[in-house]
Formats: sequence, C-alpha cells, structure tokens
Amino acid sequence: MRVVVVHRDAGEALELAARLRREGFDAEPYPGTGTKGFRGLRANPPDVILIDLMRLPSYGRAIGALLREGKATRSIPLVFLEGDPEKTKLAKALLPDAGFATLPKLAAALRRAVELPPSTPVVPDLSGIPLAKKLRIQAGAKVGVVGAPEGFEIAGLPERAVIRRGRRDGDVVLIFVSTLAALAKEVRGLVDMPPGRALWLAWPKRTSRAAGAVSIARINEACAAVGLVAYQTCAVDGTWSAVAVSRKKGSAPLRETGRGRKGAEDRLLD
Repeated sequence: MRVVVVHRDAGEALELAARLRREGFDAEPYPGTGTKGFRGLRANPPDVILIDLMRLPSYGRAIGALLREGKATRSIPLVFLEGDPEKTKLAKALLPDAGFATLPKLAAALRRAVELPPSTPVVPDLSGIPLAKKLRIQAGAKVGVVGAPEGFEIAGLPERAVIRRGRRDGDVVLIFVSTLAALAKEVRGLVDMPPGRALWLAWPKRTSRAAGAVSIARINEACAAVGLVAYQTCAVDGTWSAVAVSRKKGSAPLRETGRGRKGAEDRLLD
C-alpha cells in the first residue's frame, strides 16, 4: 500500500514515513510544500494520503481542501493524523468523510481508508465564508490595508473593527502586490513587524486579467529568504488570492545585513 505523507516539517515527514515503512507500508514524504507536488500525485496517485495536523494544522486543512477541489486528486483517500482536539475538530467539519486517527491507531486507519474510500468525496464549500473571517479579523481589530484595488471592501467585518487604508500596521495587515518589485519591498518590510499580528500578502490569481509574474511560489521563496514562512491561503475575491505570512519559529529578524534582500522565484502553492 503506497502512502504519501504530507507534513509541514520535512524532517518529521521523513521520520513519519520511516515509521510507516516499518509497519509494512510503502511510505514516502510529499515533495515540497503546498500544491507544487500535485502534478506528481495526479500522474501517479498513491493509495492514500496521510496529512499531519500536529504541526501547523491550518496548513494540513488547506492541503486537504485543495486535494478535494482537484478532480484528479479528489478520489484519493485522505487520513489526518490528529493533533490539538479543537484544530482537529475544524478539519473534521471541513472534510467529514476523511479518516482521522492518533499515532498508535494510524496504521489501521490507513488500511481502512483504502478498503472503504468515500463513494462521493466531500468537496469543501468555502464560498460563503466572509472575507473578514478568512483573514481572522476579530471584534475591535485595527486592519491595515495597502495597495488595494479601487472599490475594495472587506465583507463581514465584526463590531468595532476599523479599516485603515494605506497603513502597514494593525492587528491584521493585508498588502496587495502585483509586481515582483513590490513583492520584494513588502516582504522586507514585514520582517520587522511586531509579533502577534495577522499578516497577509495578496496577489492576482493566474486566471484573472490582472495576473502577472507574482505567484504563491515566488511569495513563498521571497519569504523564506528573510526568515518568514507563507503558510495558509484564502480567496479574497474573483481576482485576488492571499496568503498568511509569519516568522519561522526560532528565526531572528533580518535587518540591514543584505541577506535575503532580493526577490525570489518558486515554491509553496504554485
């Protein structure tokens, strides 16, 4: 039985795959992050995909939803390795027909998922979620919005939340970038942002008329060059997508050292 292991940490993905091989599975880590490896999954589908929820569960949920959205990957059975109970509950609500198991019961869950795959896999409907909720805007929050297109509004704002256009500070910051030069500039500016803020970079979807050289792949590499990580995407509207950005755990901010100052090319949800 061939198992592909999706894990946000490459080292831990290797360890988990090795554990499964000792239990008789033909297990391998998912290559890279985001959807970059989806082409390989479509060309050579595994029997089951294991998605970790113990490290960055939002990333695991996003990958599960994207797999179900794709026609070529929708029928591959999914099993989630349970983590925090509340975060696991969110994944169960999103994909109720997937398998869920703790580590000691993982082998049995993988075999069961292959033997009894869902006849009509659930495709998550995220279209009705207000943008304010996607961006994690709380009541009373100050929201900085930079470079937004004319007429842009955030639907579903909670009580007392305030939009501050042109401001790069706030409890939530949403920055629109449509060129690689703008991406490089804004990523450098995020490095010294105080912790505890929800930071988002928005770029034009490939299917939109505004599409250009900026992609989630380029955003991910630009962030990685300065000690940041892009970890969760959402749709802003029909033209724009956004990705949440944070400092990598254990990394120190880079200032005027010259490191990571150039924009980047390709990785994450390409």
